[in-house]
Amino acid sequence: MLERIHYIKGLGLLHDTNGAPFTLQKASLIYADNGRGKSTMASLFRSCSTNNQVLVTSRRTIDGVNAQEARLQFSNGQNAIFQNGSWDNQRQELLVFDADFVEKNVYSGGQVTAGNRKNLLQFALGDTAVAAQQAYDLANGSLTTAKNDVARINIELSSHHGDFTLQQFRAMNPVEDAEAQIEAINLRIAEAEDIQNIQIRLMPSALNVPLLDVVEVLSVLQSSLDDIDVNAEARVKQHLQQHDHQLLEGWISSGQDFLDKDTCPLCDQPLEGVNLIQAYRSYFNQEYKNLISSVNQLDNKVEGLFSQAIADNIQTELNTTTERLSNWLDKVLGELPNLNIQEIKDNLTALLSYVADLVSRKKQNILECVSNDADATQINTIWAQIIQVIERFNQELQARIEAINQYKEGLAAVDINQLRQQITSINWSQRRHEPAVVQLFQDLDTANGMVTTFEQGKETAKQQLSQVMTQTLRRYKDAINAHLLRFGASFSIAELDANFTGGGGQATSKFALEMRGQPLALGDGDNAFKTALSEGDKRTLALAFFVAYAESLVDLVDKIIVIDDPMCSLDLNRKQQTRLVIKNLHDNCHQLILLAHDAHFLREFRNDLLRPTGANPANIQCVRLKAVANNYSDFGDIDFDRECESSYFKAHRLLDEYLGGQHPGCINVARSVRPMLEGYLHRRFPGMINQGLLFGAVVTSINNAQQPSPLVHAQNITDELNEINQYAGQFHHDINPAADQVQVVDGELRTYVTRALAVIHRGDV
Repeated sequence: MLERIHYIKGLGLLHDTNGAPFTLQKASLIYADNGRGKSTMASLFRSCSTNNQVLVTSRRTIDGVNAQEARLQFSNGQNAIFQNGSWDNQRQELLVFDADFVEKNVYSGGQVTAGNRKNLLQFALGDTAVAAQQAYDLANGSLTTAKNDVARINIELSSHHGDFTLQQFRAMNPVEDAEAQIEAINLRIAEAEDIQNIQIRLMPSALNVPLLDVVEVLSVLQSSLDDIDVNAEARVKQHLQQHDHQLLEGWISSGQDFLDKDTCPLCDQPLEGVNLIQAYRSYFNQEYKNLISSVNQLDNKVEGLFSQAIADNIQTELNTTTERLSNWLDKVLGELPNLNIQEIKDNLTALLSYVADLVSRKKQNILECVSNDADATQINTIWAQIIQVIERFNQELQARIEAINQYKEGLAAVDINQLRQQITSINWSQRRHEPAVVQLFQDLDTANGMVTTFEQGKETAKQQLSQVMTQTLRRYKDAINAHLLRFGASFSIAELDANFTGGGGQATSKFALEMRGQPLALGDGDNAFKTALSEGDKRTLALAFFVAYAESLVDLVDKIIVIDDPMCSLDLNRKQQTRLVIKNLHDNCHQLILLAHDAHFLREFRNDLLRPTGANPANIQCVRLKAVANNYSDFGDIDFDRECESSYFKAHRLLDEYLGGQHPGCINVARSVRPMLEGYLHRRFPGMINQGLLFGAVVTSINNAQQPSPLVHAQNITDELNEINQYAGQFHHDINPAADQVQVVDGELRTYVTRALAVIHRGDV
């Protein structure tokens, strides 16, 4: 039993509460106005029960300076102390119904969430399924661990098998002579790489045979002009011989272009009638000029045809070909072909000399043919000697090229990439059979075996747990519906079962509500729980869940039941049924702590306990949370009879106490006379006197009453009532605006109080 709440500090409005003077009993009724700390206290009890410190730490006093502390004293001197953010002792016998219970286990935000259903299942099963739940959780946890082991080992293996699948990597067979095989393959690769190098070696190529085109040169040498005037030719030649200058003829020929006037360009003498000028014009005609031009170009053409550059080009080609042939001597033995480059040069020199001589003769006798077929034959004969030297070399070279090609064709074609892949496969096989990898595969097999074993164990535990859950929830459903029926609810639970659709293989409850034969959606939509049920309905459902569970506990007799505001949003019938249900819990549990903001509910519940053959009054403790300085809260006494009495009974009690010697000269006593008489008349004649009438008007209505109105039976006291009202009315503002300034004379007050009570007690004057 929770015997005493010694103190609560730093918790919401319970900033510095002292409950030590109040000894809690089997039935402890705690009253508090709304917002005075009642729900905060319920959260404190829940925190102590579940060892959930957040329920306390999240309710720290906003403007308080006290550290969060609490001390709860239980039977046999045992304590549960909250200090430094934690409890030193968890009290699992505390079973709390409060807003936290509703939001966690029943509904949240007007909807029944997956979390609500999961928590409800755990709450509903309670101790009845502990063994089955533990077996299932153990199997499920072991399965999770085994699967984690499999995942971990697979991750470790992934760093070993590269791009292979795990199955491909695992299937690799060991290679006994791996090192020897790799060495042999590397030798083959070296040979293959050498073959590749050989295949890409440059091959020698035949020397280019130079071409000779002397047709144009011979044509110029053999050309002549037959249309020149004989006399003009003789006259010009005579003139040229007289001057005997080698370049004179060319100079005169070029000067013909300047004789475009009738005067000499040198002396400006008239040219008409000069016979020599006329001979010039005949001798140096256009064809002559063309021939002269062709003859002048012969030197360059001849030099180009028989230049030593031809021999130099042949020498360059010869060097390249010889170098390439030399590169093959390590593979194809043989003598290098020989070419006499000097012979070619000598022949080019001879040709150049021979043809140059013909050109010189032509220059001296431009108009004469200086060459014949014999010259052409001689030139071609000498050029043929050059060609023979080159072709003889090319023939010897071709024999060497054919030998090289035969060697290359004889080389074996080897796929080096395939050889390297063989080495890679051997290396992967070696890695597959490393001791560490072999051990990983053994561990993987063991872990997979454990997964299979735990899956079977989990399935067995699941079936056993399902059976327990089905049986328990069926009873739970019937108990809840029985309470809903007693509460007069228009809805009921159509289905309450469990499945394993929750995350991580966790079980969750599955329940369905119906109203007027129609299903209710637990989330949004038409006919939704959120909108179809009133707040009173939802609270009733939550209370039914809690009570049905509590009543099913085999150790209910050891439980301390804490209920916070059970009648929130309930009508009179449900409040009455709630009192009956809670009384039943009280009768069967170890202790009941009931917190409420409705003093009338608590008084009626206390009266329910005290009825004949009921509880001993000593076993009931009534306490309130009252406002103290800074609007904090603290524990205090409460008299539910006085807290709940009507104004009539309060006024009657105050007058009795005054005659008994209390409240001397109290203006409150004087102001209570008239309300007491009004209350008396309303109770004596219920429904016959309007509530809004002033007391004088009430007396008038009685005097004006006629038979058969029962009010005529009070006409014998109207004079007395008027006299008492004349005295008492002076203390009320509705008659006397200066009522606060009226002095109360004790003797006078006593007289009218006595007269007023006499009217009530005797019914006459």
